[in-house]
Amino acid sequence: MSRLFSMSGKVVLVTGAGANGGIGHALALGFAEAEAQLVVADIDAEGLDQTLRQLQACGTKARALPCDISDGEQVAALFASVAAEEGRLDVLVNVPFAFPSRVKPHQLAFEDWQRTLDVSLSGYFRCCQQALALMLAQGGGSIINIGSNAGVSALGRGAMPYACAKAAVHQLTRELAVEYAGQGIRCNALLPAQVLTPGLKAHLNDPDFQQRVLPAILKGLPQGKLLEPEDLVGPALFLASDAARAVNGALLPVDQGNTALNAGGSHNWTGPQ
Repeated sequence: MSRLFSMSGKVVLVTGAGANGGIGHALALGFAEAEAQLVVADIDAEGLDQTLRQLQACGTKARALPCDISDGEQVAALFASVAAEEGRLDVLVNVPFAFPSRVKPHQLAFEDWQRTLDVSLSGYFRCCQQALALMLAQGGGSIINIGSNAGVSALGRGAMPYACAKAAVHQLTRELAVEYAGQGIRCNALLPAQVLTPGLKAHLNDPDFQQRVLPAILKGLPQGKLLEPEDLVGPALFLASDAARAVNGALLPVDQGNTALNAGGSHNWTGPQ
């Protein structure tokens, strides 16, 4: 059974893996614990260096490469380095996203819309395209995209550009899964609900967030608490491993049941009084 989940000898690239980002950092450490060889990338050089130091401290063979995935030349250079140094790529995990200032859609600057798509959608496609070239040459691989519950149903609260990008990531995942299944390449996505990343933690001291937004979020989480970045590690390892060799095109919610909960439903009903 342990062989099915083993990542020993696998080369894994995690984008958005800087220590200041949350999810990618946790995934990089999780794959390292599973004995994978890591390449980590992020636009945040300081956070990326911290992740690399942590990986090396636990004995993991790892490299760190700065990369803005919205920049095609930087993405091409990243994957060229992987091809030259590691010689293969078994798993790609796409994590980064851009979230513009929260405004009503009619107030949204087009530049903010475009930046969100450049990172959160086009950046994923650029990385997938480069990874596919390597995986086709070696005869297989696994791609994991980080989607969101925001791409399944509307959140409101100025999330429209982010939500649109994530919905497109979900469809990108399914299309790639179908296109390349015959070449031994699987593509799946994890759909988290609200994760307690450093960015979200920064809002916890905001009285308006505490009084209006946080209760609404928690009402939609049947387990009654925000997710931790580490909650995505197990599902990601599963999708990347041979245990999921027949899992392809899946959009796996990691959301405590958020997408299963009807908008008018309740998870705190105690029964007749």
